[in-house]
Amino acid sequence: MSYVAIKGGTEAIRASKQFFNDSLKAAEKIDDKALIKGMVFSCDRVMGEGALYTEKLSAEAIRRSGGDLFEAAFYVRAHRSTCQRIGQIEPVDTSKMCILRRISAAFKDIKGGQILGPSCDYVIRLFTSFKEEAWKQRQSDPNSKDMYLESALGPFRQKDKVIILENSEKEPFDVTRTFPLPPYPRSALMQVMSRGETGALLAFAYTTMRGYGDVHPTIGDLRLGTAPFSFEHPFTRKKAKVGEMRFTACETVGSFSRDKKDGKLRLSVGYGFCFGFNETKAISMSILDLAMHHQGHSVGGMDIASNPEIIIHHVDAVESMGFSNHFKLPHYVTFQADLHVFEAAKDNDDSAS
Repeated sequence: MSYVAIKGGTEAIRASKQFFNDSLKAAEKIDDKALIKGMVFSCDRVMGEGALYTEKLSAEAIRRSGGDLFEAAFYVRAHRSTCQRIGQIEPVDTSKMCILRRISAAFKDIKGGQILGPSCDYVIRLFTSFKEEAWKQRQSDPNSKDMYLESALGPFRQKDKVIILENSEKEPFDVTRTFPLPPYPRSALMQVMSRGETGALLAFAYTTMRGYGDVHPTIGDLRLGTAPFSFEHPFTRKKAKVGEMRFTACETVGSFSRDKKDGKLRLSVGYGFCFGFNETKAISMSILDLAMHHQGHSVGGMDIASNPEIIIHHVDAVESMGFSNHFKLPHYVTFQADLHVFEAAKDNDDSAS
């Protein structure tokens, strides 16, 4: 794309940047702790869409962008591209999460009970003053066998009532190094969705329930909590616990489908997993995973949410925002070319008439 050379724009750009910074001056008074603790869901969303687990930099990105989560995720993603990679952690076992919230809509009585935890599900959306209420947080005994809870769908898997998707991948695809080509590996789709924009994922998942699909999901197991992650020590080559991170994991139950392996009817299950506490994103992911990998959840030939080609190219916040906003840049040459073609066509049309 060509651009017309512009002279004298440097001062205007500097003034624009200064105007923007002055507009956000008050944000400098908000410290990291206040943002990380008080805006935890915003920070978690930025970490997820920025694809980098860093509370401090997420808070800084929110402050520098004036709370624009699209821009904040862009800050984090840009910083991530400068970080050196030294390896990859071991797979995180979500059954080993220290549960903060865990519910199931498919089952009333589950092992460990329904743990409501912190949630806005029960909040009345009225602008009333905050009131502190005394409550006791459920404490887990580190030595208790009930500290970790298996998925509510665990008993169904043990009874061979859940479809287990075949996995031909020797190791997970890395979308940060190479963008995948069709047919898209499930690990690649999961990575793209896990760092995708929450609203985009929700919109596509919503289409499966509003006429462009046949998904009526039930949340089998939704859990929020912290889980340890380990890494192979670069010198000793032994697994070492590095720390803990906040995660959200969701298993969504679809309908009974015929298993391709033996033709038996089993439950189809979709999965969602992301950084931080973001139930909407994890649920949307699991619905899309269900639609893409289990036949019978799209109707009428409307392949929207069930089409990996559409999902993998349209849910990334940084990419879609960047492409959309680049139209603000000078497009004089292309517009003038279109205008010239229009005027020429109009002259020809007038002469013909």
